[in-house]
Amino acid sequence: MIFQKIAKKITRNVVFLCLSLALISGFAHAQNSPLAIKGDQEKFGNLQVVNQYGHVIFADQPDKATVAMLKDMDVKMVINIRGEAENEGFDEQKAVVEQGIAYVQVPYMKGRTINADAVDEILGLVKMTGDNGSKVFLHCTHSQRAGSFLGVALVKAGYSKEDAGEMAKDAGMTSEFVTKIHNDYVDSIQ
Repeated sequence: MIFQKIAKKITRNVVFLCLSLALISGFAHAQNSPLAIKGDQEKFGNLQVVNQYGHVIFADQPDKATVAMLKDMDVKMVINIRGEAENEGFDEQKAVVEQGIAYVQVPYMKGRTINADAVDEILGLVKMTGDNGSKVFLHCTHSQRAGSFLGVALVKAGYSKEDAGEMAKDAGMTSEFVTKIHNDYVDSIQ
C-alpha cells in the first residue's frame, strides 16, 4: 500500500515535470526564427520591392542585369516561387547558374491556394541555406507571394498571425487577393 502511494506520487511528479518541460520547450520554440530579423537590404537593379529578413532577400522579379548583380551580393541560391508556366522574359535559370549560383523553382501556389508541399520544400531550402550561412534571393513576380511565404514561415515558427502578417506586408504582400489566400492558409495551419 505504501509503495503504491509512493509510486503514484512519483508518477504524478514525473508527469508534471514532463508537462512543464514540454510547455517550456514550446515557449522556447515560439517566436524563434532568424527570418524575423529585418535586414538593411536596399533596392538594387530593376527591383521595386526588396526586403531582407534573416539571410533571405524577398523581392519581385529580377531582370537579367539584376541577376548578374547577385553574385557580388554573395547570394548562393535563388528560389523562384513563381509558377512554371509564368514567363520571366529571359532564361532566368541559365542566367543564375552562369553566375555560379544555385537555382530552384518551387511554385508556391497551386491555383488559388498555397501549396503546403511547396511551403515545406521552400522552408527546407531556407533552413539548409541558413544553417550553411548562405544568402538566398527568393522572389515571385511582384513580391506578393514572397511576402506571403515569409508570413507563413513565421507563423510556423510560432509568431502570431498578426505579427507575421505585418512582416509579410513589409516584404511585399500588399494585395487583398493574396492576403486573403494567405490568411486562409494560415488559419488552416494554426
